[in-house]
Amino acid sequence: MDAELNRRLDYELKLLKDDRARYTRLLENCRGFENMCIRSSKRPNGREYYYARWKGAKQYKYVGTRSHPDVKRICDAHFLKEAIKRIDNNIKMIEKFMEGYLEVDPYSINAALRKLFRRSIAPASQAYQVEGAKWKKEKLAFQATFPENYPEHKTEQTSDGVWVKTVSEVVLYERFKAAGFVQIYELPLVLNDYGPAIYPDFSILSPVDIKTVIYVEYVGRLDLQKYRDDFARKVDRYISNGYIPGVNVFFIYGNKEGHIDSLQINKVIADIRGF
Repeated sequence: MDAELNRRLDYELKLLKDDRARYTRLLENCRGFENMCIRSSKRPNGREYYYARWKGAKQYKYVGTRSHPDVKRICDAHFLKEAIKRIDNNIKMIEKFMEGYLEVDPYSINAALRKLFRRSIAPASQAYQVEGAKWKKEKLAFQATFPENYPEHKTEQTSDGVWVKTVSEVVLYERFKAAGFVQIYELPLVLNDYGPAIYPDFSILSPVDIKTVIYVEYVGRLDLQKYRDDFARKVDRYISNGYIPGVNVFFIYGNKEGHIDSLQINKVIADIRGF
C-alpha cells in the first residue's frame, strides 16, 4: 500500500482506538445504567420529570429532573454504548479495507498478470540518468543565482537532504524519487510575461524525451482565501505563458490536514512516464 495512504489509515485507526479506550473508561463510571430505560413527563409548569426502569421490567419508578445524577448516567451510558458500537464498526471497516487493498500502480498490476498480458514498463534508461545528472547540475547552478524561496518555512527534510516545507512535499519528493525521476525542488521558473519568477514545487525532467521540463505543484490549503487567490493567479500565469495543465504542469491537491489522495500521485507519475 502507498506509504501516505497507509500512514493516514494507521493514524485514523489510532484515533478510533484511543476514542474507544476513552469511552470504555467513561462507561465504567456508568456501569449498570446502560441496562436502564427512561421516559419523561412534562408538567404544565414546563418542567420535565424522568422515570426509569430496568430493561425487561414493567414498572417505571420516579427518578427526578434532568439534573438528577442517575438520569445523567443513564443518558451517558446509552450515548457511550452507541459511540463504542460505531467506533467498532469503523475500525472493522478500515481493517478490512487495508487487508483487501490492491495497489493500482503499473508495477503491481504487472506483477499480478500472466506474462502474456504484462505491459512493457522499463525502468529509467541509462541515457535519462546520464542526461538528467547534467541537467540537474546546470539547473542547480541556475537556482543558486536566485534568492531562496522562504527558507524559514522549510522545516522538513527528504531522504537525500533536501529541505522542503511540508510533510506532504516530503511524500511527493520520495514518490518521484522512487519513480526514478530527476527532480529539483523549487527551481525558479522565469516566464515570458516579465513578471517575477515563480517557484514550482517540483521541476522534473521528462523521461520520455529527456528534454521537456514538467512542473508539479502541491496545492494544500484551498480552504484559505488568500491561498486560493494566490493559487488562481499562479495557474493563470502558467496558462498565459503556454503551459497546459495535465500535459507539462500538474497539480496535486491535499487538504488542510496535509493528506493527499494516493491515486492522484499514481496518476501524475503515470502521466509523466507517458503511460
